[in-house]
Amino acid sequence: MTAARGRLIVPPQRSIVKASDLIPVIGYARVSTWREEMISVDIQKSVVEEAALRRGRYVAEWITDPDATGRNFKRKIMQGIELVEEGAYPEIWVWKFSRFGRSRYGVAIHLARIEQAGGQLLSATEDIDASTAVGEFTRDMLFAVAAFESNRAGEQWKETHELRRSMGLPATGGKRFGYDWHPRRLPDGAGGWTLQDERYEITDQQAEIVFDSFEDYRKGKTGYGKIAVWWNENGFRNTRGDAWQDQTVLWYMDSGFAAGLLRVHKPDVQCPKAGRCQKREHHYFRPGAQQSIIDGDLWEDYWDRRNVRAVTPARALEPVYPLAGLVKCGVCQKQRYTSAGQIHKCKGDPGYGYRCGARARHHVQHEPVYIRRRIVEERVYDWLVDIAAEIDSIAAGRIALPKPKKQPDVEKKRKRLESTIERATRGLDRATEAYSLGDVPRDSYVRTRDKFTRERDEAQAELAALPRPDAEPASPVPYGETVRGLLKEWHTISVKSKRVTLAELVRRVEIFPNDGVEVVPVWAPADPPAAPKQSAARRSLT
Repeated sequence: MTAARGRLIVPPQRSIVKASDLIPVIGYARVSTWREEMISVDIQKSVVEEAALRRGRYVAEWITDPDATGRNFKRKIMQGIELVEEGAYPEIWVWKFSRFGRSRYGVAIHLARIEQAGGQLLSATEDIDASTAVGEFTRDMLFAVAAFESNRAGEQWKETHELRRSMGLPATGGKRFGYDWHPRRLPDGAGGWTLQDERYEITDQQAEIVFDSFEDYRKGKTGYGKIAVWWNENGFRNTRGDAWQDQTVLWYMDSGFAAGLLRVHKPDVQCPKAGRCQKREHHYFRPGAQQSIIDGDLWEDYWDRRNVRAVTPARALEPVYPLAGLVKCGVCQKQRYTSAGQIHKCKGDPGYGYRCGARARHHVQHEPVYIRRRIVEERVYDWLVDIAAEIDSIAAGRIALPKPKKQPDVEKKRKRLESTIERATRGLDRATEAYSLGDVPRDSYVRTRDKFTRERDEAQAELAALPRPDAEPASPVPYGETVRGLLKEWHTISVKSKRVTLAELVRRVEIFPNDGVEVVPVWAPADPPAAPKQSAARRSLT
């Protein structure tokens, strides 16, 4: 907030208003992020000060938002509203009412706060007396027009973003780490512009460290915080010139841009601020025109690891014990009630044994479940030995896997859906090309685009739900190399590496009374839905 508290504007000699009679008020100036009106803060200040002076006021304190949208109230104007509520100033002056805000509900709520405190919102260029019915109606109409213009501009930006995505470009353009950005327009040095095809080309040095970071994350060797430190130590900065943080690394890697993809918010998911939504389940990926730094296999492996880490307890990311976060109470699990195995201190050893965490906290009632940690780890090692032998038997033909069930109608439906997706994609390309060349009006393009996009997305969702053709039955064979490598290095690798590798093989390790241990592998059938949790009441599991 730019404060000029106590600054007094002396009226010109021709004015009959005395300086001591002037009433101090707050001045507010805002220039939108879109800069649709291009009225600078200085011009707004000058106009407001002159208009306030004619009304016997002077601006004692200025609040400015030089690059802020009016579609929300996460702005410095809130400080001015609080000052009015505290009784420090009676009025807030703006250049136009639209500078206060362009959100219909936000304007109504915060204008009511000002008026309930006995204050007023006044416009320097719109002479309206809101104390009368006509004046209040006129002011409300001006706010409605401002909201309409903002919404219309927002719709146009959405159409522009969709047009860019259909061309394989990110919606907002701009620089991307790992790439050199070649914008569509370049200054020609003579006051004009040179046009070219917008494109992104890989920067070798940055691309190399991006590739290595994805590889290390996929292998469980690092996290976003360590990647940020690594990039900063090597002299790399983000596209804004700032140091990397763990959150900015996460956003960059999750965007999929390095994999040749564009991350797009799902149109059927309603979010108050879709442009700033970071929820992974609210987005999907579309092919981009940029060359990829990492291949599809590495991207899928990264995403799988990302999903695993998202549900991994924090203690298991830097584990002290190799089974951290994997041990569950088997009694609770059989009753579809998830309960972690809680590590227990005994005989001077802080990690002596595992017990049912829910029972220890008196959330459930069942027979005691307690087992030494050494026994659990030995049983898991023995299980790995048995799995390795089973894999060898399957490879030698001594154990036959069941044949996959044939589904004759699935392949026919798959081909039909793939044909629909291809046809809709071609239609989108033709519509985009015609609109770019000016052959069709915008409203026709929008209708055609929405039609083909809806057909493509519906077919894609239906295709994704189909079972894989001739899917092999779940077996440990694909994990043979991981099992053998873990057994070979069991006594030499670090606890963290052992925990990461076990998570690739083990869904959970269930413990039971009387030292019972059961290992559930990742290739086992999917678990049934968990029972709803009961907060205060105890559950009796028998």
